[in-house]
Parts: sequence; C-alpha cells; structure tokens
Amino acid sequence: MRAVAAELGAYSEQLEGSWSVEIGPSGPILAMMWPSKRHEGAVRRICKQLDAQLPRTHRGRICANGPEIEHPAVGRMRRPDAVVIPEATPDEEGPAVDATQVLAAVGIVSPSNPSNDHDEKSADCPAMGIPLRGPRSRRTRGSSLRCRRGTEVPASHPA
Repeated sequence: MRAVAAELGAYSEQLEGSWSVEIGPSGPILAMMWPSKRHEGAVRRICKQLDAQLPRTHRGRICANGPEIEHPAVGRMRRPDAVVIPEATPDEEGPAVDATQVLAAVGIVSPSNPSNDHDEKSADCPAMGIPLRGPRSRRTRGSSLRCRRGTEVPASHPA
C-alpha cells in the first residue's frame, strides 16, 4: 500500500497543481486539491474548538490538521482535514499515522463531490477502526460526529 502511494505521489509531483493520494475501497485515488480560504478557515476553527475540549475529555490528545492516516491490514489510506490523535504522534517516525491511534476524523464536505465525503470516506472510518467521523458540510452549516454504530453524537459531545 505504501509503495503504491509513494509511486502515485512521485507521479503527482510532475503534474501541475496540488494533488492528494488516498487509497479507498476501490483502490488508489489521485485527486487534485482545491484548497480555499473558507476550507482552511473551517478546519482551523474545528481544530481550535476540539483542542479546547480535549484536555477535559481526552487528556493527551490533540486535533491535528490533515496528516495521512493508514490501516495496511484493510488497505486504506486517507487524509482527513483534521484528526484527533495522541499528542506525541506527529513527532513519531514514519510518513503516516496508524489508524488505530485516531479517535476522530473530520472532513469538510467537498461542494463538487459531496457523495464521496458522505458515503465512501465515512464508510472508511469504521473499516479502519476510527470510532468517530464528522463530515462538515458548508451547505447545511452543520456538523456532527458519527460513531461506529451510526448514532449521531453532537460535535460538542465529550465522546
């Protein structure tokens, strides 16, 4: 899995623009990234809100902006917009975060392909053992975290 991602990453460096490599249930994905001020602002606000809650609810965890997460056993690699991980994880060796260390993943729903974010990416989190996935939609301005069982948990919930 890592070899495929590295090969696609090297190929993407030859292309114009900014590209992201992910591996979903249907295989490798090379997607052009369209970062925007609104998108980055939303991610910053989400991380700031979670970081304010985590010392009370999950001591030793932080919200990090978009590291790769992978689970080689299930053949998945994603790059959510924000993840809740142990504070020491960003300083560890290796190119990606082990999905088993991720408490929650948050993604800003793409206006051009919302079904990918709501369906495929949301399904990858339980497959990778990530308990909470929070798609954030600018269309509805709402967000929630979904646990593995599909139960809605408000974003402000201490889970």
